Amino acid sequence: MIELWIETLRSMSAEAEWVTSQYVPTINEYMTNANLSYGLGPIIPASLYFVGQELSESVVRDQEYHELIRLMNICCRLLNDIQGYEREGSQGKVNSVSLLVLHSDGFMSSESAKKTIEEYIASCRKDLLRLVLKEDSVVPRPCKEVFWKMCKINHLFYSQTDGYSSQKEMVGAVNAVIYEPLKLQTSDPSLTVKSEH
Repeated sequence: MIELWIETLRSMSAEAEWVTSQYVPTINEYMTNANLSYGLGPIIPASLYFVGQELSESVVRDQEYHELIRLMNICCRLLNDIQGYEREGSQGKVNSVSLLVLHSDGFMSSESAKKTIEEYIASCRKDLLRLVLKEDSVVPRPCKEVFWKMCKINHLFYSQTDGYSSQKEMVGAVNAVIYEPLKLQTSDPSLTVKSEH
């Protein structure tokens, strides 16, 4: 766990150094670092311990576990990048959208870059889901589902707007979960509850 926090802090430090030195990384440098700096690396293992399944050291060190983290981090980071690139740009930061545009020598607009990234996110989400649903796995299924759910939460946060900086959007989603009743659809009329009047 300590190693994960150290890796995360180092990657955040690298991004801060890029800003202060005005260094423009390649997209590969950015993605290698962004995979760690998004910060889910140390958060997910802590969450997994509440799932009720013990994770051995061999599971946490297994390639499958690392691939789950990598795919989830990529999806979440890129979702954040698409919605936050203007805010981050105004802060002097680069992200995958701005880097694709910068390194395209004028051949790619920000909208084209977003489209390219959305396609990559879709591919990573498929790979993540495939890994979550895989039978005979080293990582227990309930633990794998935590990775998938975190990806879905980030999709909610960043699918339409920058949920990180837009409290209004998130308040609406939270209120919907808490206050709006669930609407169940049944195809079998015998399952419909009849009111007694």
